[in-house]
Amino acid sequence: MLAAAYDVHGHPSKVVSVKEIPKPPPPGPGDLLIKVSYSSLNPADFKSGLGEQAAILSFQWPRTYGFDFSGEVIEAGPATNPSHAVGAQVFGMIQGLPQLHRGTLSEYITCPSSVCAIRPVNVTHKDAAAVPLVAITAVKMLEATNVKEGAKVLVLGGAGGVGSIAIQLAKKMFKCGELTTTASAGLKTEAVKSFGADAVVDYRSQKFEEVLPHNSFDVVLDCMGEAWRAVPLLKEGGGMCSIQAGPTASCLRTWMEEAKLDPRTVTTGVRPFLFSTVGGGLFNIFSGGRSLKSACEARGATFAHIIGTGNGEIMSRVASLLAAGEIQAVIDSEFTLQDSVKAIEKLMAGRALGKIVIKIEA
Repeated sequence: MLAAAYDVHGHPSKVVSVKEIPKPPPPGPGDLLIKVSYSSLNPADFKSGLGEQAAILSFQWPRTYGFDFSGEVIEAGPATNPSHAVGAQVFGMIQGLPQLHRGTLSEYITCPSSVCAIRPVNVTHKDAAAVPLVAITAVKMLEATNVKEGAKVLVLGGAGGVGSIAIQLAKKMFKCGELTTTASAGLKTEAVKSFGADAVVDYRSQKFEEVLPHNSFDVVLDCMGEAWRAVPLLKEGGGMCSIQAGPTASCLRTWMEEAKLDPRTVTTGVRPFLFSTVGGGLFNIFSGGRSLKSACEARGATFAHIIGTGNGEIMSRVASLLAAGEIQAVIDSEFTLQDSVKAIEKLMAGRALGKIVIKIEA
């Protein structure tokens, strides 16, 4: 089968190629063999491909790019969800990190049935594939802030993959009130307004922390690594969540558990370090997580950092909103599997409005 694969970490233009790799073996208990129709890209793809996790995890090679997928179940292992029988149209995000037979820029993948949701009949594979990682991340971010109905929300980076769906989910799933975001003037400002933003700050001409009133937001979602600048904007009792700034040991512990990482793939000493009081504390100091948490707590607010992984329960909730037309995929551009490297390079340039999708099927 064809896949965008690589045998060593590095820049995609140097190490990634679309080539024949072995087809996955028959799925085991709880797993599905899926023929992928579409995938999509996320910053996590190239970060992992550059070797961001290489110091703490080992991998099955060749690795394949891609977390998100939409496709058809070709074979179902024992003890899978009955609705995910052969022929079912499913979409979702893989568990853990892309590996051999699990990266989704590939004609076939194996993944747990538990991370899949049924693709609504009125939603295309293309749109479905653009949603999983960013939607799971956005839902987990909002839940981490203990968001309440009617909350006043600030999304930093509303035109990006996570930000564009976070605006929609804040409004439609969590029933938030006034929503402010940051985006460049012109096309991106008009886009975020169409997603549901009530006010937009042009980050190129204004500093949001200067033009927005302090002590005014119940929730701040940081998709850009600008959490520190937003701390004064939080209300007492509010919550901030970042996917860029201040990673914490508790966040990594949660991700390792939810991703169901094989303990044999975790570098010796990493797990005891992160799961110990002393090791976790040291990690929080050097990552900046402790100081960000302390700054928010000084205002009577909370801070969390999250990492998304495959989650079928969240995907089913998102699927219902997609089916009802309450939220929509935000797609910047489409590439073929053969042009995967060009797609990854465009993502790395950081100018996409929403998601870059990859058509896998010929």
